[in-house]
Amino acid sequence: MKPEVSGLYWSLRMKFKIGLISAAILLSGCATQKMAFPTQNQLTITGNTLVYDGMITGDAVLEAIRMVNDSDQKVTTLRITSSGGDIGVGIEFGHFIKNNDMDVIVSQLCFSACANYILPAAKSVVIGKDALIGWHGGANQSDEMWDQSVPSQYEKQFYRYLTRLRIKEAEFYNKVGVDPNITVYGHTRTNTCQRSTLANGWYYTESDMRHMGIKNLTVQGELLNTLNYHNSEINSCLMPQIFN
Repeated sequence: MKPEVSGLYWSLRMKFKIGLISAAILLSGCATQKMAFPTQNQLTITGNTLVYDGMITGDAVLEAIRMVNDSDQKVTTLRITSSGGDIGVGIEFGHFIKNNDMDVIVSQLCFSACANYILPAAKSVVIGKDALIGWHGGANQSDEMWDQSVPSQYEKQFYRYLTRLRIKEAEFYNKVGVDPNITVYGHTRTNTCQRSTLANGWYYTESDMRHMGIKNLTVQGELLNTLNYHNSEINSCLMPQIFN
């Protein structure tokens, strides 16, 4: 999986960017793997809409919140294109969206932390034509999966951090009324589409998304399975129907 499209991987790198833990995570995996940094975010307010294009990072989300708070006109809608980002920041951004009763429009892409925390927090969700959405795990994914990203000598420090994230994530999903397993069904279901594809993540049928609590959902066209975003290809496969 390309590091620039992995929100979970990027979250680890951002949270442990200093000290030996950072070094271990950044150096793990293939020795020829290229370093990846988030592209500059594009944030604007047009009328009652915050337009957010880029990764979910602390600086960008703080700036977005400031722009909304300083706007002369009440901002009621978030129009987002994002490949994901930091888990903790994504949760806080989700709380902001929920607290401000904001509608969300996905213009092109909503992957990883965007799908995990932005869509569930929205008053309503509109997914635009030819957009790609995708989940690929969250704080509550299995320890076995996290162990693949963390060298064993740093597990103690990492799991203290992860425990806090898991509590925050559980509180968030309880607040917004969305199934917390929305982030992991692609890992835990025996008939997951990821068993037969090399997709970076997965997405759900409209009825399953509604069943899990995504509110007032409108999908304006067939969702994409592949998208080129900032010179990186992102793939998402459709999960078989989970709920009747």
